[in-house]
Amino acid sequence: MTGPATSAAPRHVLVVGAQCSGAEELPGLEDAARRLHRALVDPDLGACLDRGEGETGSLLVGTGLGKEVVGTAIAAAADRAKEDRGPLVLALLGHGVGGCGGPLYFVTSGNAQDGLVHQLDVSSTIGAVTNENGLDGLIAIVDTCHAAASLVNPQSVTAGIQQGTVRVSVLFAASAHQAALDMNLSVQLAGLLEHGVTSAEEFVAVDAQLIKELRSRIHTQEPGSFTFDGTPGDSESLWLARNAQAAVRRSAGSLGAVACERLAKLLRPLEGTEGIHSREQLTHWLSGLEQERLGRPAVQRVLEFERDLDICTYAVAVLEEVFGGALTDDLLRKAAARAGFPLKVVVRVPCPSLRDLVEHAVLDQSAVTTPGQHRILVHFVAALAHLLSPPEVLPQQLTIWAAKSAATIALNSRLKELSGATPRLVLVAADDGGEDVTRVEASLLFGSAVVHAAEFPCDPGRVGLVSALEDARGWALSWLAAAGEQLVRVDVSVPTLLLLDSSPEEWRVVRKRRMLGVDYDVTTRWSGLLTPPSGVSLDDMLHAGSQLLSSLQATAQAGPSWLSSGDLSSIEALQELLDRRRMGGCVWGVSTLPAKDFDLMLEELLIHTPALIWPRSEGVSDTQALQDAVAEHWPSLPEKVVRAFKQRLENGLGEDLPGHLADIRTTWHDAHWQDFCQRRAGRAVVAPQDVTPKEQA
Repeated sequence: MTGPATSAAPRHVLVVGAQCSGAEELPGLEDAARRLHRALVDPDLGACLDRGEGETGSLLVGTGLGKEVVGTAIAAAADRAKEDRGPLVLALLGHGVGGCGGPLYFVTSGNAQDGLVHQLDVSSTIGAVTNENGLDGLIAIVDTCHAAASLVNPQSVTAGIQQGTVRVSVLFAASAHQAALDMNLSVQLAGLLEHGVTSAEEFVAVDAQLIKELRSRIHTQEPGSFTFDGTPGDSESLWLARNAQAAVRRSAGSLGAVACERLAKLLRPLEGTEGIHSREQLTHWLSGLEQERLGRPAVQRVLEFERDLDICTYAVAVLEEVFGGALTDDLLRKAAARAGFPLKVVVRVPCPSLRDLVEHAVLDQSAVTTPGQHRILVHFVAALAHLLSPPEVLPQQLTIWAAKSAATIALNSRLKELSGATPRLVLVAADDGGEDVTRVEASLLFGSAVVHAAEFPCDPGRVGLVSALEDARGWALSWLAAAGEQLVRVDVSVPTLLLLDSSPEEWRVVRKRRMLGVDYDVTTRWSGLLTPPSGVSLDDMLHAGSQLLSSLQATAQAGPSWLSSGDLSSIEALQELLDRRRMGGCVWGVSTLPAKDFDLMLEELLIHTPALIWPRSEGVSDTQALQDAVAEHWPSLPEKVVRAFKQRLENGLGEDLPGHLADIRTTWHDAHWQDFCQRRAGRAVVAPQDVTPKEQA
């Protein structure tokens, strides 16, 4: 459903209700045809020209009309639309025969048992009318059994007389194998046009939203649609009727689309609420209720809704005062994406208004974590402030709003999380303690704020893992496109067994053939701070990570603590060394891989300190040079390792990046990862608040 500009060209309509006689008579057909015609010629709704009833009119109803009469009426309606260069709405109500793999025939003869030669081939008729030169689009409404078989032949629209520069929408009552009952499509469609659609914009079109609305009302059959638009890009949308709810919203003043829809649902079970469409009408109705009715649950929900409207009105007024002059559709989308709105809301066309977004944040129950705490609204306000206000400066009006809304702490916290707001994708390969990864858990962050999360099931083996990772990447790119951002940084968290395999930046994830590290800056994380190994508590691991950050900040180290060949001579020797050293006291470095048991040693080291450096392969010729390179670039090691990997792929390391940096692998730990793991664990962040020297680089 769209909001196109209206055209000055007259709109034309022909509604044909072909009744059968005897046992095949369709009860209610005449009433349904007249009601649908009435809605389509209403100047405030369908806005089509009303030519009255009869063979030369815009409504043709009767028994035994005949193929010639109906065909002549359709041709005349098409001619009138061609002369005015306007659109035509054609509705066919009655019996349909055929379908089920063949074409649909509209029963015009008055008897469904008559031969097909006496009936109208619907698909061919629609194709012929669509290709009439000068016609500005056709909307066909087919309310018969097997109506989906009326779909126009693709060759008719792409290779007909107009060579594809046509547009046609077909709304059908049932699938090609289904019966249509009680003229449901026409009756429900007329009702929708009469009362409007709360979720639509200014105009109602034959689109997915209309089908959704119809299917919510029609349960005996499956209505559907087909649309083809081959006209130039600057042409108007093909609309069915003006949306009556749009006028209601305009009169409602303080109610947007979301509030109007919610109000209608809340009032539906309550008597005496017909015609309430505005805040003023609602307040007046509530003020007149007897005390005993106010205690009823349905009325209590309306009272809660009224209080939520106050929250919406106040928030919209403040945001318009502070940011109104700078707001654009692009900025609203970016803020909505950063606030965690559903993707279908963020990418909606046209862009939701400021009021619509505020109402969604407050009135959508999924956005409310605890009664009275409108988390998404606070996140939306914070996102707008982050995008439009100078850093560290919160407009006074927002400070006052937060204080009155009991949202000061939540707003300040979210603004701190959004600081920097660099997008980051976290991909966690979860194995649930087994040997195979069972799913990939994806989190999209702006700064340290996790704004979106999803899970992607993973089949066993490398192929399954790569497929899940690619699905997660595509999911993140959809969000980032809506937010107007690009993805650069990717964290891949893997269990110990995967660390023994090739590094994540080498995995061929992008389109399942390009290495992930070619297009993104990949940092490998160890998943032990999310799911610790057996026998190790999560608190111990989070404490070790916190201790490591403190050690890096307090100690002027020039590199990791390198382990000698003696330290790695056996798992027992390594354990004895680690038992004498403080948990999280340093980053461990391995310059020469041990001959055996590195898998066991790797986990022991990571449990002790979740950051490690080791060679990509066993054959490092100059271990001292490798250690010297790490020491030289230690303040910015992770970034330099990423650059070295990329430049080696490009066959040129550059003078400032020794080749030895491309020979090492890391699992890295920093404040970003500690914060993420703490939040996932549901605990307060205990890592140092100031960034470490390594993070400043």
